[in-house]
Parts: sequence; C-alpha cells; structure tokens
Amino acid sequence: MSMKTSVIVFCLGLFTSLCMANDKVKSNAEDAGIQNGKKLFEANCLACHAGAMPEAPKIEALNLYSPERIYHALNSGIMSTSALMLSNQDIRQVAYYLTGKQVEDNKKQREQFLCKAGPQAAKPGTQARWTGWGGAQGNQRFQAQETILNPDNVNGLKLKWAFGFPETTRVRSQPTVTASFVYIGSQEGTVYALDADTGCIHWTFDAGTEVRGAIKLHAHPTDGRSILVFGDTKANAYSLDASTGQMLWKTKVHEHILATVTGSVNADQDKVYVPVSSSEVVPAGRSEYECCTFRGSLVALNLIDGSIAWQTYTTPEPIATGKNSAGANNFGPSGAPIWSSPMLDSKRNLIIATTGQNYSSPATGTSDAVIAMDTDTGKVRWVTQVWENDAWNGGCSRKTANCPKEDGPDFDIGTGVILIDTAHDKQLLLVGQKSGLVFALDPDQNGKILWQKRVGSGGTMGGVHWGMRSDGDRLYVGVSDLPTRNPYTKGEPKPGLNALDPATGELLWHLPMPNDCPAETKFRCYPGISAAVSSSPGLVFAGGMDGMLRAVDANNGEVLWEQNTYQPYTTVNGVDGKGGSIEADGPVIANGQVYITSGYDKWAEMPGNVLLVFALPEE
Repeated sequence: MSMKTSVIVFCLGLFTSLCMANDKVKSNAEDAGIQNGKKLFEANCLACHAGAMPEAPKIEALNLYSPERIYHALNSGIMSTSALMLSNQDIRQVAYYLTGKQVEDNKKQREQFLCKAGPQAAKPGTQARWTGWGGAQGNQRFQAQETILNPDNVNGLKLKWAFGFPETTRVRSQPTVTASFVYIGSQEGTVYALDADTGCIHWTFDAGTEVRGAIKLHAHPTDGRSILVFGDTKANAYSLDASTGQMLWKTKVHEHILATVTGSVNADQDKVYVPVSSSEVVPAGRSEYECCTFRGSLVALNLIDGSIAWQTYTTPEPIATGKNSAGANNFGPSGAPIWSSPMLDSKRNLIIATTGQNYSSPATGTSDAVIAMDTDTGKVRWVTQVWENDAWNGGCSRKTANCPKEDGPDFDIGTGVILIDTAHDKQLLLVGQKSGLVFALDPDQNGKILWQKRVGSGGTMGGVHWGMRSDGDRLYVGVSDLPTRNPYTKGEPKPGLNALDPATGELLWHLPMPNDCPAETKFRCYPGISAAVSSSPGLVFAGGMDGMLRAVDANNGEVLWEQNTYQPYTTVNGVDGKGGSIEADGPVIANGQVYITSGYDKWAEMPGNVLLVFALPEE
C-alpha cells in the first residue's frame, strides 16, 4: 500500500470515528434531555396529569401533542405559571420527553393549501348565515333560515369535506359561516378563513395562542365592511378585516396574568362585549400558591378602535384573608368568571352574562349567577343567583391546602342566557347550570325565577354544561352527567337530550343516549351531551362526548341520522385528521350543511383535530 493510500485510509477511518463519536455524543445528549425532561415532568406536572386534577389532559393525550404545543403551553400559555421555575431549555426537554421530538422553530407551511383563486370579498356581517355563539341575537342557537334540511331528507347527510388543524389535539372554536366563507380559530393560535364549499384556505392570521369560542362576524361601524372580533386565551381581544385577515386592533382586556377568554364575544352597533375567565383554578391546586386574586369581568370595547369603554367586575377586589395551612397567603373574594357568551337584550338596553363559582372564600352573591348590566355604562342592573355558597378550585380535587371551606360544589353556569318570545308578548330568559337544573327568569322583574326543572344529576362537567337551544316554542337541553366524583350530584346520571315547555318547564320528551363506547379505550368515552345543542326547523342537532353526532326529530326525539366522528379522516389540507369527543362548541347549520368540530383532550376525553362538514349529495 502506497503512502498516499495509507494516509487516505487513515483519514477516512479518523473521519468515521469522529462521526460515530459525534453521533454518540448527540445520542447521549438527547438521552440526557429525555431523562431530564422526565424528571422535571414528574416533579412539576405528573400528579395533575395522572388524575389528581381531572380537567388536565391525560399523559396519553400529551403524547399526541406536537412538541411546539407543549413548549407554548409551558412557556407562555395556560401552564406557564406551573413552569415559572423552569428554564427555556427545561421546557424544551419536557416537550422532548413527552413527544419524543425536538421543538422546531418554524411553523408548518400552508401555502400549498391556499385557494387557487385567492381571497375573495367576504359578505357583509349582516349576510352571515351563522355568526357568533348563538347564530343571531338572543343566543337561541336556532337556524330559522334553513330551508334545505328537513326531517324527511336529513338521513341523507354525507361527509362533504374535513379540515385538519395541525399541532392540535382539541378544537374549541365554533365556526362562523357566510355564503362562501368559514371562519374558525384553533388550539395553536391560527385563525382560518376557509372556503365554505371546498375547505381550501383563503387566509390565516396568527394570534399566537389558542382562540376558543365563536368568532363574531360584524359590520364595521363607519364603512360597513365585514370585520371579525374574537378573544384568545391570553385575554386579548382582536378585530380583523374579514376579507384579508389584516389586524385592525388588539386590546388586552384584563390585568391578571392568568386571565383568559373562553366564552364567545358579542357585539352591537358600536361595542364588543368580551367575557373574561381565568385558569387560576389550576395553580391553586398547589399548596404554596397564593390563592386567589383573579376576579371575573365583562369588558366593553369600542368597536371602531378596541379602546375600553367600560369594565365591570363580578366580585369586589380580593384582599388578604390570612394564610393556608401550608403558610401561603390567601386572598378573597375571587373568581366568579364569565366563560359563557353574554347575551344582548336590545329592548332593555342590557348585556346579560352568567358566572361560575368563586375560587376562594368568602363566597359571594354574584357567583353561579345571572348578571344584567347596562350596555352604555356597565352598571349592574340586577343579579339572580341560582346557587349559593359555591367556592372551589383545583386544591379541592387534589385535597391540598388551598381548597376553600365551602369545597364546591363547582356548579358554574356555563350556558349563555337565551332570550325568547312567548305568547301574549311575554319574554323569558332561560339558563342551564352544571347542577343539572334549568331555570326560567323574568326579564321584566329583575330576573325573578319563574320555574326550575332538574334534567340531570349534575356534576363538575354538567348537568347542563355549554348550551341549550330554543325557538320560543320548545327548549332543547343536552345533559352530560359525566361522573367526576362530585359529591353534590342528585340521583342517577341521565345523559341525553330533553325537550321542555319553556313556559312551564314541563318535560315533553327525553332521549337517553346509548353507551356504544368501545370496551377498551385509553381515553374517556361517555355518551353524555356536554357541547351546545343547535337546531333548524323540525330538527335538533347534538354532539356527544363519545363523538356521536345526531339529528333528532324536534317533535318527538326520534333519532333520524347519526354519524360517529371518532375515526380517522382524510383532510382537504393534508393534515392527518382524527375525530374524538364533541365538546363545548355545538353544531352549526348553514347553507344546507352541518358543521361540527371533533376532538377534545381535557377531562381525559378523546383527542382530535378536525372540522367536519356534512351535506346532502348533489343530484
């Protein structure tokens, strides 16, 4: 062998050895990253995600997250307070441990799925087929304009298209629909303008954090162009140009670090009304946390520029009340969040909101209540409390030092108030509660309770959880009754759908939901209806935590059509799609089509990431 050849062989061998050494160092570093991530997760997160905090996603659900989603949640999202002592590298290693993948800095490109024709002019806000939470004023969730679907042909519904949300395991945004556009938010913070016919993307907007609830399509107060208004989980409110996605303004609506917008905003001619909730119940589960300093509020913004017109809080400002048994400072009163959609009563110049429980003692008269405020000033005109002495936080689930003396029952009002017309020019307010109770209130007698009816046993997830539907003749109520170890439940669970006479509360019919869940599943499958219920003439649409979507005869409760959404889907945008539990946001009926989101990763429910659109086949 020549000297030259020997040198080449030596160099190649050295290069190979160095590469192998580098690979080994890299492998060891990655293994160390996983091990450190495991250690950090077990020290800071495991207890809640292993079942001590039932609302927290199961570890099996976290394994389905993208590393970017976990990084965002710990760095600046809902779990950021639990990661205050973690470095940026620590957070990356936790994400690596849970997903087996490193955090990437670049978002997935979407250009290949843009509509070929480019953005088109959106319809004015007045032309929306379904906008906001209730579809129209009154929060009724009744699509009176639907003329295509009826009880005779609804069993012909077929999947038209499916859209997959990347980097997500739940869909908490209800679509807003025009003749040609669908507007919807996502868990990873992207707002999409989709084509209503094909599902292709007209434009996207990056809010940077989860957008929940329904986006409100509205007319701009000066030039009449279509705009979108909505909130995010960092307590920001936005206005966008509906045609282009260009941001018109962005406003922080609450000063608390854990404030969030879960409920859908509402709007009138010149104001946007933003309900503010909080995630403070989660860190309150730690005994060393100084609980609690958040208080719910409703914020009115000027529609034209996003400036704050008024802000009304649901409790007095929290003050020091002593120390818990672990030595941490306690504060109160607190809580009474608004995580439902407020309802506009233009006849009485009111915006009416519902509240949740207090987070700490003392319990107030404004928790688990219906609160009516003047739309011009925010002044509280009347309060009707439907459950007294409700104070609860995550410490009650974990049996730690911050659980208030009331210890529940955690019976928030999660449904937005419904305003209906009845006979003899009389109006009623209808509201459902997690207790399993439904109430009718008199808007002309300061919210006086006229009747109450129990439709379920109640629980932390309902009872009546997210929404009901009424057209004035009947009230349709979905019942969850998901078992959650809540000691305040009454009677046996009754998961199903109910029709009530809104004038009297009389039960007209009850449709129990069969338990067709698989015998073995690593996620919780349950037949109850937690998501909001919707309807069109002659039909009621309801989605279950088991992933079943059903169309029911409004007159007698007969099931006319059903679809199991708990399955994989081929999506129009190339994202791996999978349905799961149907939660929170309900079906939307528009243009002869039914829109439903499927997938929810909290409370150990079945994750998913799809928007599904069903329609009658074209002849």
